[in-house]
Amino acid sequence: MQKLMLANYSLKLRPMYGPFHRNMLNTSWLTESIKNLQKSGYFMFQKVDGIDFVPVLNGKPERDLPEDFELISFFSTLENFIVYAFGLHDKHYPPIYSDKPVWINLESINFNIREFFSKLLDFEITGYMIVENRIRLIKAHVLLQKGMPVWVSYADKKQEEALKELLQDISQHVSNIKVYELSEELLFFLASEPKLAGFYEGLDAVPFKSFQGQFLLVSVSPERYGYNAYMGEERLYSEGFEEDAHFYEVYIPANLPNTLEPINALSMLEGGQRLRIVKYDPDQPILYFCPACWSVISKDDKICPNCGYDLTEFHELPYEYKLIMALEHPVKDMKKNVIYTIGRKDLEMALPHLEVMINKETDPIILMEIADALNKMSSPEALRLLRLLAQHRYPVVRSRANIYLYRRLGTNED
Repeated sequence: MQKLMLANYSLKLRPMYGPFHRNMLNTSWLTESIKNLQKSGYFMFQKVDGIDFVPVLNGKPERDLPEDFELISFFSTLENFIVYAFGLHDKHYPPIYSDKPVWINLESINFNIREFFSKLLDFEITGYMIVENRIRLIKAHVLLQKGMPVWVSYADKKQEEALKELLQDISQHVSNIKVYELSEELLFFLASEPKLAGFYEGLDAVPFKSFQGQFLLVSVSPERYGYNAYMGEERLYSEGFEEDAHFYEVYIPANLPNTLEPINALSMLEGGQRLRIVKYDPDQPILYFCPACWSVISKDDKICPNCGYDLTEFHELPYEYKLIMALEHPVKDMKKNVIYTIGRKDLEMALPHLEVMINKETDPIILMEIADALNKMSSPEALRLLRLLAQHRYPVVRSRANIYLYRRLGTNED
């Protein structure tokens, strides 16, 4: 049942990595890359006698990878989809997800942490922030109300203690920061630290009448969560809920607050602290990066001191795989050059990775570079991704994609 379900989903999803033939890929690079990106999902191994799957949660495979396979692919999904698909019920994660990313130009504030949190206040963002520490390999979840942190979880700490450690770490360790909008109703519910009351396969299996008072019903699919809030059998609120999802969770609020107490991040910061997100400076000496975790390393390092990746293995990879790896490069100018090269080489195997970037990237400059590359590519799949960009929430990205579609198809698809 599990293999059949995942095989069907795999036909609809596009792999983040692969499919790679076993003779063309060092699996240690692939596992290190997924570990340092803290991705969740599953490996699919295609064999002569069938298909096998291995679950991955936050970058960690839940069992050993098989050695006898022909092709390997990795599909990135949400954590709780993997939890239920593989019966890992003791490794449940908070169901926080949104398709409303917020872009803040970090270069315009010179990567200053105080200015970053000031921007959150200026924009009055109600939502949440995920910070992925690329060195310690842990995540922080920060709920925001009108730009102020109101709930923080980091490592094994909560609230002010967690925020203090987080602010210290993002000034010392290379991290990824993503900010998303969230509705006020959902924010309050998630801030109550709700408890999982049950999980079900199929909407028909949810026993609505057995839940009294307020509860949250979450639809769990590979790529998104959806939410319905109820009081008894009366629905109070809905956002992105899917009635044909395979799994459903029910959450009961632990202590639903009337108001949320803000945590003043600015009072914890010194003036000159900066985010450890590497900025390219042509006047500075050459920087060397680990291609697995993208930490700064020495030119003479053979093993990455941060993640342990064998750097000599990287040089043996085909050039096309190196390009795909470099799509995660922390320097924006370098990433732009990689996307440009992919377009010029018409590298069809990179299209699934560009689609992942289209869905996750918040920087309009990078998204426009992707549109430029897709315009140079001959595959019909490139046209489909251009159409996807033509519906993007950023007007400047929509405009760039529509210009290319008009030139190639002779019709304006706006």
